[in-house]
Amino acid sequence: DLEDDGYHYEETRRRHRAFELPLLDVGGLDIDSLKTLRDSDTKVELVFQWIQQLVVENIKTRVLSIPPPVLTRAFQELANGMVKYHDALVIAHVPFPFPYMQTAE
Repeated sequence: DLEDDGYHYEETRRRHRAFELPLLDVGGLDIDSLKTLRDSDTKVELVFQWIQQLVVENIKTRVLSIPPPVLTRAFQELANGMVKYHDALVIAHVPFPFPYMQTAE
């Protein structure tokens, strides 16, 4: 039922504080960064680097006070995401073997 789905959605929102946090979107980036992103051939890697740089800078300025094990895990998970992205790129760029394509038609 749609009413049940709406109830679960609202219940989830109440339990998760993440819905209360501000959302980072394109409007939060300056014009030079947007131009750099637009002109980049490696957009995903660029944004990945920006995120890592922001985390490190905010730890240095003590805006973020994260225990080292948690920070290490956060960087590890970011890196794992980038590895999965590159794995997906390999799959997307490897052509499907012609004999299989012929037998599938």
